[in-house]
Amino acid sequence: MNTRIRGASRRAGGRASSDPADESVDVRRRWRTTLAGVVVATMAMGGITALAASPAIADDAVAGDQSTVTAAESTTTTAPAGDPADPAAQEPAVPPADPPADPPAEEPASPPADTPADTPAQEPAAPAEAAAPPAEVAPAESPAEPAAKSAADVQLLLVPPGEEVVEKVEICHRTDSYKNPYVINEPNANGDVDGHATEHVGPVFYPEIPKHTEWGDIIPPFYYGDPADPSYFPGLNWDADGQAIYENDCAVPTEVPELMITPQSCVEGGPNGQLDFTLGPLQPNVDYRVTVWDSSDTLVAQFGWSGISGDVNGNAGLAPGDYTITVEQSIIADVWEQIDEQSFTIEECPPVMVIEVEAAATGCSLGDDGTALVSISGLVPGEEYSWLLSGDDYEASGVLDEVTSESLDVPFADLPPGNYFFYIRWQEGEEIIDAQATFFVEPCPPNIAVVVKECPAYGGEGGAVVKLSDLVEGLTYEVWVVDAHQNGVVYGDVKSVVGDATHMAEVDMSPLPAGKDYTAWVYAPWMPPGGISQWGDVNWFEVSASVDFSLKPCPAAPVTPVTPAGLAVTGTNDPGGLVTAALILLGLGGAALVGRGRRRAESRVTE
Repeated sequence: MNTRIRGASRRAGGRASSDPADESVDVRRRWRTTLAGVVVATMAMGGITALAASPAIADDAVAGDQSTVTAAESTTTTAPAGDPADPAAQEPAVPPADPPADPPAEEPASPPADTPADTPAQEPAAPAEAAAPPAEVAPAESPAEPAAKSAADVQLLLVPPGEEVVEKVEICHRTDSYKNPYVINEPNANGDVDGHATEHVGPVFYPEIPKHTEWGDIIPPFYYGDPADPSYFPGLNWDADGQAIYENDCAVPTEVPELMITPQSCVEGGPNGQLDFTLGPLQPNVDYRVTVWDSSDTLVAQFGWSGISGDVNGNAGLAPGDYTITVEQSIIADVWEQIDEQSFTIEECPPVMVIEVEAAATGCSLGDDGTALVSISGLVPGEEYSWLLSGDDYEASGVLDEVTSESLDVPFADLPPGNYFFYIRWQEGEEIIDAQATFFVEPCPPNIAVVVKECPAYGGEGGAVVKLSDLVEGLTYEVWVVDAHQNGVVYGDVKSVVGDATHMAEVDMSPLPAGKDYTAWVYAPWMPPGGISQWGDVNWFEVSASVDFSLKPCPAAPVTPVTPAGLAVTGTNDPGGLVTAALILLGLGGAALVGRGRRRAESRVTE
């Protein structure tokens, strides 16, 4: 801040008072030029905690320093006493014209205009300059000892207002911001007296000020009103702490927490990401909140802390998109100020590779001609996949290196009966994505037909030849014939046959009784090698077939002619027997004809 009071209107002539000579004004102005550098040194020595010093302790420290300076100067000159209510009385006295020559301590007695601006303690005018007109001082928190000394040093260097009447006054106007508690303002002098000085009358701000405390403006003392009869304003919060802030361009260093964010995409392989953040250090007398907004300005996450010191952490799960995170703090109830804002993006996850496999047999097997279809989905075009097909008595493997679509059907057509395990894998470094499926290829069921052999003659037997086809190579079949009506009574022996490369066989089941109905059966059990499959759950499978047939009865026995016992044996050349027979038949036939004619005649008469 350049000059504490601006727009001065110097009154013509001197005031009718006990004010010092006009040369003292020049002395004050020279002192102002050293204030900024001293304030910086003061804050470096005592730290910002000096702002917590109470006015009483600060005044004691000032008094101690002043007494020390006065004692050092007692060998040269003594400042005249003045009325504390009269600012002019506290201005430095004109130094004597003939100061002692020898002792080094007498050098500060020379006029300020003729001495360089060294340390404040070496200037004789410093103690008197520090005695500003009385001001209303708000109570402050307990100070630290170095802070009180620093504030006293600042107070020693500040000068009371001059004799001029001012129109505007440069002040430190309070805000509701913890980050920037004051701003420079230049209201009218009357406005200060009637407005700022009555509205914002709280204590001087300091970083540890209790939450929800309404701190006040910092206003230097000044003369205002009619130049012929000016009024005097003693200042507001014009203690050592207030003056230090005032001379530092109304700036109060406060610690602002730092926000560090770490956005992550595709957390744990899922489609969403996560934001991790750290905020700190926090002040226990300040409330904080962190908010996360999406690209449509919708609030998606919020965090808050009160009465916390140190660092805090937080995280939020977020869908892919653009986001903004803001940090706000509040020391005044319901008043929030934004202290940080950052943007970040949760990236879209790359396609999640999930391979799915479905497999099933599409045809039975006679030995090495079983068929199956493996359907694979979730493939990424351009990627390479290795596969393996293992069976009870089979193994094949390969690489899919020309994948052009997300799904693929892989047929197999050389499979023996049994259980199968299909496995496919994609690998990149240590990352492996795989899938598997099992299926079972059944042995084909046999076909059966019967060629009967009928009984050739009375008292003989029939037979049957069972013709088999679609036999599985290497599989052992059993063949038998049963009576179709007598509860499956087996006729003959159970015969065995082993399927070969022709997949056909004939079994003669003769002889069989003629004149019966039969059923011919063929049956075979299948088991994996070793009896237990290591690739699937099927450890036993049966195939069978049957057919009904019948045998006709054997031909009847031949008939032998028998001669009647009452007839004489005659030769073949005896005509007598033939004539006799003819006469008998002729007689009988005539009687029959006559009888039929009579019945018909009687019938007609009746009708």
